[in-house]
Parts: sequence; structure tokens; C-alpha cells
Amino acid sequence: MRRSSAAAAVLATVLAVVVAGCGAEKSGGGARSESGKPQAAGLSWAYERIDDVDGELIDGAAMAPDDIWAIGSDRAATDGRLARGHLLHFDGAKWTREPMPVEGIPALSRMESLGSAGIWLSTVGGTASAPKNPRYALWDGTRWGPVRNAPAGPLTDVEVIAPDDVWVLRGDGKVTHWDGDRWTVTPMPAEKVAALAGSAPDDVWAVGSRTTGPGVGGAGGQVSQPAAMRFDGEKWQLTKTATMRFSAPVPPEPYARFTTIDVASRTHALVTGEHSFKGYDAEENPDPRPSSLTLRWDGSRWKEAEPFPGACAYRRPVTRDGDGGFFMDGNWHLTADGTCTKIRKPRLPGTGGVRPESQQQLWLKRVVPVPGTDEVLGFGTVAVLQSGPPVSRAVVVTLKR
Repeated sequence: MRRSSAAAAVLATVLAVVVAGCGAEKSGGGARSESGKPQAAGLSWAYERIDDVDGELIDGAAMAPDDIWAIGSDRAATDGRLARGHLLHFDGAKWTREPMPVEGIPALSRMESLGSAGIWLSTVGGTASAPKNPRYALWDGTRWGPVRNAPAGPLTDVEVIAPDDVWVLRGDGKVTHWDGDRWTVTPMPAEKVAALAGSAPDDVWAVGSRTTGPGVGGAGGQVSQPAAMRFDGEKWQLTKTATMRFSAPVPPEPYARFTTIDVASRTHALVTGEHSFKGYDAEENPDPRPSSLTLRWDGSRWKEAEPFPGACAYRRPVTRDGDGGFFMDGNWHLTADGTCTKIRKPRLPGTGGVRPESQQQLWLKRVVPVPGTDEVLGFGTVAVLQSGPPVSRAVVVTLKR
């Protein structure tokens, strides 16, 4: 599950609290919490690292509690733009800056954990408006090097079930699996895959669209139908979903597809998508009605879903914790009993040009569970709103329960 934009709906009764952060202290590093630690009532972010210069953290990934990486960039003093990128590494004791293994545009750089296969980094050259020359590097736990055995190229989605059980959706649409020893391209029952998610080795989902089978073609000329595929530990199979049709007059090239998938458990998953068309003639089709799709899996079938409760209504799950819960976008979380609450945010200390009376906004770019622990880290920036020159701080935060 990673970085998609569709609306969300209820995964009732199984959503548990998850937390993340987006900052760090200038020196040293926070102690790693151990899995199974009792959880106190209420959640809040705590700063783990705060840079002392203007900038932001753009992405992050964790291979182990003592091997965590982030991509950052300082802000140029002359025009306020992001300058050359750098890496930030936590070795279990302290955070240190490291050079980028490949040069590129910081804002267009990405980082993904690939389980025991390492951490995959991608970036591009050129400019933000005209990127070119994609570049990749792989961290193997010891050093950064060229991508040789990992699935090189753009990675559209990644689902890490375990260190030796990783599913990757590549930019070319192929699904690739890591079993701890090698990568294998996996044939899928539907032609186009858009997203991956899973809760267990025998409960992995892929969604997208199919261009053959029931509901494709015929009188309505439907180009594609939604596809939801489930891996049961041995094979991938299509699950039954309703076919979509426009009533007459049918707009040109109608299509239907799923675009996101979020999985809380074997009996609760959420998929979103759309039913739309590629062309439009206002005279021949005066009233086309594209629609969004939001369905929930109850363990045996897909059915229409309701919004999340309270302020979490239609918010997007951002990441999942080890108990199957979700962080929601905008620093919210949903508990197992369906309670939606805001995660409290700390203020920056009034030093380094940050005034005590300033307004502050915490923006998380990535939320990352730390393998083998109950800790979740967030990477991002704090925007300081005050008179005078703009101030922002790259931060790593950790959750306090």
C-alpha cells in the first residue's frame, strides 16, 4: 500500500492504532521501542531528530531498528529552493548525514524497503519540469551499490509481508516476488495491475483491470472491467466483482478499473476505483455520469462500503501497523473499536530562529513501521509561520503511546 489518492471507506471492527513520525533531534537518536510494549491511552508525535538548517525530508525506509534511511534536502539560502539532496542514516545509536549514492533531483527521489533484499533508491536527472536519466541504487545492509538483482526501474507499489516475502509492482506492470534468495516475475490473472497490499503470506491482493472476460466489449463497448486478485499462498486468482455498464447513450471508450487496495486482515480490505470513459462528445452524450467505486471485502465477497467514522470519513489509510490497523492521512488514526482521533503534535523548541509565538505545521511525507518493533517513524518537515524569512525544519518523529 503506497501513495494513492482515492477516497477511503470503512474497514469496520479490525482497525487498530498505528503511529508514525516525521522528525529527529539534531544529534543522537531515540531509543527503539520493543514489540509488545503496553500502549497508553492517547497518541502523540515526539521529535527524534530536528535539523538545524532549513530543509525537509522527502522519503524514508527502514531495513531494521538499527538500519534506517531517509532522503533529505537543505533549502538554498538564495532562492528558497531545495538544494542538492543527501541521505540521513540511523545506525541504532545516532543519526548521521551521508552523500546521495547517485545524484538527482531531491523532490523526485524515492526510497523503498525491499525486506532482506535491501533498500531501493531511485532518482532522476534534468529538472523538475523536465526529468530525465533515471538513476537507481541499492543498499544491501552494508553499502550502496548498483541495482543488479533487484527489479530495476520505477517501482509503482511495494508490499513487504516479511523480510523474505516481498511483492513489487514494477513500472512496466509486471509483478515480481522476492523469496529471500531471488526475484521471480509472477504471471497475473488480469492484464493491468495498479496496486498491491496484503496482511499475511496467504492473503496478498493485487487490483487493477482486465480487458477480457465477462462484461468486456459487447453492446456497451466496455473497454475494461475492475479486477481484484488474491494470492492464497500458492496461486493468484480473480475474485468476483460486479461488471460495470453505462446506460444509453454510452460515452466513447467506457472503462472501469480499481486503483487502490488497503488490507487490514483476511476479512477486511478496501478497494477504490472508477467507472469513466476516454472520450466525450457533448452533443451526442449530453449527460455522461462517471462514478467512483468503493468496495469492502468481508472475507467472502466484495460489497459497497460506508465512510470511516467521524473525522476519518473518506480519509485515506497511509500505512498499517503490525496489528492490522492504519494511520490515516492528516495525522489521524482509527482504533480497533472504530474511534477516529487526531494524533497530537509537538512544537519545535524556540531556538535557531524559531520564535515561541510562531504557528507551526507538521507535514509528513512518509510513515514507516520499523521492522521487529512496534515503533513507527515519520519523515517530513515542520513549516514555521512567522514574520520575516520563511523557516522550515527537516524532522523525524516517533510515536508515543
